[in-house]
Amino acid sequence: MKFPLLQKNRILDQLFVFMLIIYAGSATAFVRSMASWENLIGLLLPIIFALIIGFWHRINISKNFIYLVLGYTLYNFILTVKFQVIHPRFFGIYLISFLIAYITIASLRYRFFIYYERILYYLAIIALVFWGIHIIAPVALSNILSQLSFKPGSSNVDSNIIIYTINNLSTIEATNINLGGLSLVRNSGFAWEPGGFACLIDLAIFVNLIRTRFRLHNNMKLWILTVTLITTFSTTGISIFLLLIVFYAYNQKFRFGLLFVPIIIGLGIYVSTLSFMAEKLVDVSEYNTEDMIENSITYENQSTPQRLESLEIDFVDFLNNPFFGYGGHMQERWTAKLGADIATISGIGKVMAVFGIVGILFFFYNLIKTSKELSILFRFKGWFFPFIVIIMISISYSLIFTSLLMCFWLINSTYLSKKQKIGYLLDRFRIVKPSTRIG
Repeated sequence: MKFPLLQKNRILDQLFVFMLIIYAGSATAFVRSMASWENLIGLLLPIIFALIIGFWHRINISKNFIYLVLGYTLYNFILTVKFQVIHPRFFGIYLISFLIAYITIASLRYRFFIYYERILYYLAIIALVFWGIHIIAPVALSNILSQLSFKPGSSNVDSNIIIYTINNLSTIEATNINLGGLSLVRNSGFAWEPGGFACLIDLAIFVNLIRTRFRLHNNMKLWILTVTLITTFSTTGISIFLLLIVFYAYNQKFRFGLLFVPIIIGLGIYVSTLSFMAEKLVDVSEYNTEDMIENSITYENQSTPQRLESLEIDFVDFLNNPFFGYGGHMQERWTAKLGADIATISGIGKVMAVFGIVGILFFFYNLIKTSKELSILFRFKGWFFPFIVIIMISISYSLIFTSLLMCFWLINSTYLSKKQKIGYLLDRFRIVKPSTRIG
């Protein structure tokens, strides 16, 4: 059965979502230009593409979006007055992200989720193929891809060809995993590291579950995504996947759902004993922030702490600037004042440190509203599950600041107009009628 709304502008729309996914992967210096502004083309490409999509679909800028922009402008004005310094790049980075996310939501509506899941499915297949080759012939694959690679955007990346990443072997602990004496490369897919890739897969699994009404049989996309997720050996990714299993059980009939309780508990205990999970738990006790800061000062290099240590460092910055955060004034970080160059990775930590209480309230309010509206839109039980998924991602990574992830926590009544929201709902029921599922 063909659906007119899916056929119209399908190629252009899917290319746009593909671009957002690759940019979220952050594997090359080109796509990281959204934040660094180092490459003008890398910065302008998503902006121009988004404007084309917006004009193509003839969207209107809603009053609520204007209020959002005005509020964000006022926030930056307050920061400028407080610190007596203007940071236009900081203002521009998030303004651009808000704009691209708004255009994506207003233009594609329900189709965004369909395209996101579909593209992640194909990227997962590609990742599995390259991962298999990487295990069998690592040197040959590395030599070939290094000749085709774009400029890496992270020290974790050795080479990237848009659709697949080979991680830097100097960070062997982060890229290899030992299972029963067998050393396996962790699958980073198209992303800068396995954990980031795993989080994006988890979101695709979540979309698949709510789109198919939690169907397991004849659901090839779900199983391919699940297998690919396992190959990342990511603590965050696997933890979120366990939550999604609970989400699945919660949306079954009560008696059937009870059968999953011992399975979930047993699976959770087993996964926690696996080497790659246990090692992460042990590493937490080995953090030494003082030594890391001292080494950064002494050797004048940038250090990147792990997720919990990053959260701890960001929390101190939050306490120093609790109401509005330090914004784009990086010199106001307590580690920077000591002369250290520390790059924290916690998304929720950055919300606290960079935006303060204002940012925390904005993020949590929108995330709660969006989670509730997704439960209405897709008719599932447990609005708090998407809320928890995004929170778990934000604890480990700063992905929530990308335009792609904003589409998962900014679909709410304050972001879209009432008319657009109604159109969003109508779009959902035109494409998938109550008795119809898209495979």
